[in-house]
Amino acid sequence: MFKKTMLVGAAASAMVLCAPAMAQAAPPYTVSVGGSSATADHSFTASSVGAITFTVPLDTMTCTSADASGKVHSGTGMSGAYTPPSPPWNNPATISGSTWTGCSEQFGTPLQVTQNGDWQLEVDDPSVTSAQTDVVQGDITHIDAHVQDMIGGAVCDFEVTGSANASFDEAKQQLDVNETGDGSLIVSAVTQNCLGFVSVGDVATFKGTYNISVPDGAVNIS
Repeated sequence: MFKKTMLVGAAASAMVLCAPAMAQAAPPYTVSVGGSSATADHSFTASSVGAITFTVPLDTMTCTSADASGKVHSGTGMSGAYTPPSPPWNNPATISGSTWTGCSEQFGTPLQVTQNGDWQLEVDDPSVTSAQTDVVQGDITHIDAHVQDMIGGAVCDFEVTGSANASFDEAKQQLDVNETGDGSLIVSAVTQNCLGFVSVGDVATFKGTYNISVPDGAVNIS
């Protein structure tokens, strides 16, 4: 749910990238949309495939679904990392908004999740090629999500920040978020601790898969 609780996309949290023919490519990257690597922003939407899960050591939270939207940034000579101020963009995509549906924690408390600010999709994968078959490795960074129960934060009210491991499957046009708890995504602030089950500094996991739709065409990163 986030890379941290949430996305979402996530995503999330949501992109597909295409480029010219070559063998392997290390940075700089080329991001193409619909076969064009001309510098441009392309709107995308993302919809989760199945549930989104977010855990801390003493609690597990799920959302039945999540949607996201933002921009894919096509162009050449990109480092793969978000480097403000942007534009010009060096990372493949920005997740500007997300909605989370059917969220609750393990004891049944209904939750609402709110994305704060823009989340960034960054890539770091020297093995990518120009083929539309790569599973490109990267991260969703600048995650900031506010989680609160549906009764005004009387039980749960906390913030999750950091980044989450992610990959983009060019053939499926799917973004897979799989933050397993390496410490890059944490609970950074707590107002109400879910009856003692959430604490500042808790390391979080975040898992979810999103179908990415870009009206301008399939995305390729090379």
